[in-house]
Amino acid sequence: RLPLLCAFHSFLPHFLIIMTAVMSTSKMSTAVDVELADRAVKALLKHEMSRANEKALLGDDKAIQVQFTLEKIPQNPSPKPIRVLIPHAMYKIDADDNNGLEEPSVCLIVKEESKPWVQEMISNFPKEMGFVKKVLGLQSLRKKHARYEQRRVLLSRYDVFMADDRILPMLAKSLGKEFFKAKKQPIPIALTRKQALPFVILQSLQATFLFISSGTTLTVRAATTAMLQKDVLENVQAVVENAVPKIPGKWSNIRCISIKTPSSMSLPFYNKTPEELAVISKLAGIEQKDVENLQVDQKEMKHAKRKLAAKSPLVQALKKQKKLEAKATEERTAESAKKSDKKEKKKKRVFEAEVEETVIVEKKQKKKRTVSAEVKVKETVFVEKKQKKKRSVSAEIEAKETAAVEGSPTKKQKADFIASKKFKGSKKGYVFHRGKRGMGYYVDIIPVVDKMAMEALKRQATQQSRGEGRSGSRKKGRKGRR
Repeated sequence: RLPLLCAFHSFLPHFLIIMTAVMSTSKMSTAVDVELADRAVKALLKHEMSRANEKALLGDDKAIQVQFTLEKIPQNPSPKPIRVLIPHAMYKIDADDNNGLEEPSVCLIVKEESKPWVQEMISNFPKEMGFVKKVLGLQSLRKKHARYEQRRVLLSRYDVFMADDRILPMLAKSLGKEFFKAKKQPIPIALTRKQALPFVILQSLQATFLFISSGTTLTVRAATTAMLQKDVLENVQAVVENAVPKIPGKWSNIRCISIKTPSSMSLPFYNKTPEELAVISKLAGIEQKDVENLQVDQKEMKHAKRKLAAKSPLVQALKKQKKLEAKATEERTAESAKKSDKKEKKKKRVFEAEVEETVIVEKKQKKKRTVSAEVKVKETVFVEKKQKKKRSVSAEIEAKETAAVEGSPTKKQKADFIASKKFKGSKKGYVFHRGKRGMGYYVDIIPVVDKMAMEALKRQATQQSRGEGRSGSRKKGRKGRR
């Protein structure tokens, strides 16, 4: 095996030179204007150079991408990369080249049992495989890079990821979606032929890759801003020539081709409509020879567009989509109007409730004020009545006192008799009985006690009690003698 590897090692540089020469001599398709593409590349590089001078950052090279806009969405999208050959590599592969490019750092993902002999191959062929900075086993990838942060560190550490084509279906879950977003999906490499591994790695670094996504836009990395304008243009030509046959539908499915960087606008240099391409050429200042032949009468174009609109299912689908969007916007406006009406009604209710509350509070306060005024009036009336009563009582007392002094009664003398057949309750100062005037109430005359007679009765009573006491004691003495 070693003699074969040595022979391959000696033949490899000549093979690469021949391949780059063949690719550089290839011309772009007749459908694409090379001069317009050259102007687009020049304008893009000039724009990126001005931005780089403003930021004054070294080593901040950006990828130049070729963007294909399709007429129809691919029916069978696949995340598997498709190799597209280009004449100038985007990395510094040969140490003798002074093209200002950076050397790539490659991470090779293999089976655990293949890891020893791959590392041995790297030590035996440092010139061809020295770019492989890390040989990562599948099990170690799952264990050591299981967390999201660890995967992000791995993604930022290496420029290119390659993997054994036998374990490629198992890597989607292990790597995560960040690798697919950054367009750093592992490039499949056949490790069954150990002798061809250095050539396969160099060929992968020499080429670029196309990913068929589930959309109407496909991007292919063609060059970097650090490359020369001539090399960038040749790479763009090679990408257009080699990538279009691998796109579903080929040229019939391509509407527009443009170039861009990840942070810039796209500059189109091919468009399917001839009128739009003529406008772009005029803006770029290029005289096209076939512009007069490409011009078509407006009536014929309108008729052709109507026919296409009637036949094309894509146009019908777009019309349906527009109608659905218009309906959705109408529904949204109606919903927003309803919501605004509801809000206004709610505000009205809140305002009315506040007004009612203020009215109720004012009524309560008014009622309190009236009640307090009534209470004060009543209190004043009551006080006045009390004072009046006191005055009347004091006047009566004074009148009685004066009457007692003068001997004249203040009131009228009571009636001596009040006739009544029945007893109608007690009356002060009267006694109910039958007397001289008949049945009725007679004045109750209080008897006047004769003090002298009472004293005589008391004396008499005391004398009698003493006499009874003496007679009793005599009887007891006689009984004792016997």
